[in-house]
Amino acid sequence: MKGFVLFVIVLFSTFKAFSQVVIGGEEETKKTKKEKVSVENDSLKKRIPDGFTSIYLIANWSKTSRVLKENTGYYGDSLGARADETSLNLWSYGIGIQNSINANWMWDGGIAFTRNGESYRFSEKDSTFSYKTFYSYISMPIRINYTIGKDIKFYVGSGLMPQIFMNYKQEQKWAYGDNNSGSETIETNSGYNSFVLSGLFNVGVMLNFGNGWSLLVSPEARIQLISSYMPQDSYIHKARAYGISFGLTRNL
Repeated sequence: MKGFVLFVIVLFSTFKAFSQVVIGGEEETKKTKKEKVSVENDSLKKRIPDGFTSIYLIANWSKTSRVLKENTGYYGDSLGARADETSLNLWSYGIGIQNSINANWMWDGGIAFTRNGESYRFSEKDSTFSYKTFYSYISMPIRINYTIGKDIKFYVGSGLMPQIFMNYKQEQKWAYGDNNSGSETIETNSGYNSFVLSGLFNVGVMLNFGNGWSLLVSPEARIQLISSYMPQDSYIHKARAYGISFGLTRNL
């Protein structure tokens, strides 16, 4: 009888120890799984850029020109000397806001002072005549961009830019003979289409300095979709601009 009791005690002790080992093993397995999931989540967060909202300030240098066509119908006229107009390099300026939609998409919109223009030069023997024409607008560009990267962010996008006409200016210069020269500036804010619309196409890169500031460099094309001139004008005039924007962004 004593031998049987001793056997039962030994058997119970062995079962209890085995149970503790099994339970402890399950706890270790659960802990390991939780740690693994946590590491995977941290790794995923590092790969996905954080959401952001930022403001930007840019300056845009562009080679601007135009598509000029004879207006159809009663008001049309031949291009004449205007067919020989050439491009004009101009600066424009803007401010705005950028906001992430998700890990790879962002939108930006703002307000800008935008200029387009063209130039002309004629010379014959001892006579020259030239002019530079400027069209100024208050613009409201808005774009959707696809982005990749974090500290160095690359993006490509497109959008639309409504433009409100501000001013037309033409600077003329002429000279003939040895001592005869002159200049004149023609300026007006009427007689032109008060509203035009342009399409925007851009690529770019933003370099994050790590302190909330980023450097922005973005080649851009602007294609005007509506004529600068009134419907009864002799010509249909649509500006083109191909250039590059430089600027700074600040995370909010």
